[in-house]
Amino acid sequence: MSSMSWIQALAEVEKAGQAWVIATVIGTQGSAPRESSSKMIITADHTFDTIGGGQLEYVVCQKARDMLNGGHTGASHVLENFPLAAKTNQCCGGAVSVLLEYFPEPATKITIFGMGHVATTLVTVLGEMQAKISWVDSRENLANERSNQVLSSNTNTHLYPSMLDHIEKMAPNEIALVMTHDHALDLQLVEALLDRKDCRFIGLIGSQTKALRFKKRLASASFSPEEIESVHCPVGLPEIEGKKPFEIAISIAAQIIQITQQNKTTTKKRSGLTWKEINNTLKEEAAI
Repeated sequence: MSSMSWIQALAEVEKAGQAWVIATVIGTQGSAPRESSSKMIITADHTFDTIGGGQLEYVVCQKARDMLNGGHTGASHVLENFPLAAKTNQCCGGAVSVLLEYFPEPATKITIFGMGHVATTLVTVLGEMQAKISWVDSRENLANERSNQVLSSNTNTHLYPSMLDHIEKMAPNEIALVMTHDHALDLQLVEALLDRKDCRFIGLIGSQTKALRFKKRLASASFSPEEIESVHCPVGLPEIEGKKPFEIAISIAAQIIQITQQNKTTTKKRSGLTWKEINNTLKEEAAI
């Protein structure tokens, strides 16, 4: 059990993008280990504060983790009565009523492919966001370096032989940001993300020239115009200009915040060139 109070833990687990259960003593009869309104927070791996310890707390934590694993038919709250002698083998002789309230992980899940300078700055900025961030790379020295730096509790680093290995582990409706050191890998990642057909948003770092080349290659790979236009390149809000890592990171972070606030993907105007504009440009290039 952490020494952190439940009120301190509440801010931490929300920021970390974890699912959690808050257990509240709402009534007692006879002798009981804690008074009414005592609270504790339970996550899959940790507990914060206490409602009395002992077997009572052990049983409450079991029920809370059952809720976290989808038990109790997905109920968001459960009221349990615990006769301390009968249910928990405690000798207090009283009874305790505990309300268990389940709070799922935040809806916003973000995967960032690549641990370069812009991504490092972006992770710092998004560290203040209520989201669950997966930060992925295949370069062991860089991944180890990033893992050793001070990261927000909402960010987890992942090292793979190939960054493509992470795509099958992603949840539906994730925001995916492709920001690697290798254009060929960027293309492979974008194609694999499009093949999933369930990403909330796909952002690709790069210039307008890179956007044209990638969209031409995606067209050659038989992706539809709608699928091609769903790849936002250059990622970030065009209203925020600049080429320094922190300027690009702020632009991307602003677009991510905009997506989450609107609860929909950004408009075509903000996503870069439209398919019609791209097609016309490709025709012009072919004629040269």
